Parts: sequence; structure tokens; C-alpha cells
Amino acid sequence: MTLEYDNIFDVTSASLEQASRDKKRSDLMVKIHEVFDCKSAPIKNTVNTLGITPSQARNLIRGDIVKFTEYELETFLHRVKLSTN
Repeated sequence: MTLEYDNIFDVTSASLEQASRDKKRSDLMVKIHEVFDCKSAPIKNTVNTLGITPSQARNLIRGDIVKFTEYELETFLHRVKLSTN
């Protein structure tokens, strides 16, 4: 049996619109984790670099996409890119 999906969230989300938003947030989270080593960096470093609370930093480290909006993740990605230049 072969399953083919362009977006796995099409299966898990209540609507196609929600699936699209979930995929976008997931893609942004992956990009953040590619650019910034969230897992091995101390939480204090993540907090200072991104200007977020420790609770938000923990959610980001876990990759918890439902805790963030697309705008927040785009902002975090922008801040990470600025800090690495």
C-alpha cells in the first residue's frame, strides 16, 4: 500500500486551510532549527538571541508548532539570521 501526500497535515488537520498553516509553521520551525542550534544552545542563549521567554524557548526547542503563529516563527527566523551574520 502506497500513500502519497504532498502535505501530511492534510490528513491530520480539520481543514485544508489549517493543514496549509500547519505545514508553513512546520517548515519555518525546521528552518529555525537548521540555522540555530536550539537543542544544544543554553536556553538563556535562545532567550537572548530571539528575545523570547524561557517558556517560549522550551516550546521552540521541542518544535511545538502549535504554540506559535506563522508571524512569530518568521520573526524568530529573521532574528536568528541576523544573529548569525
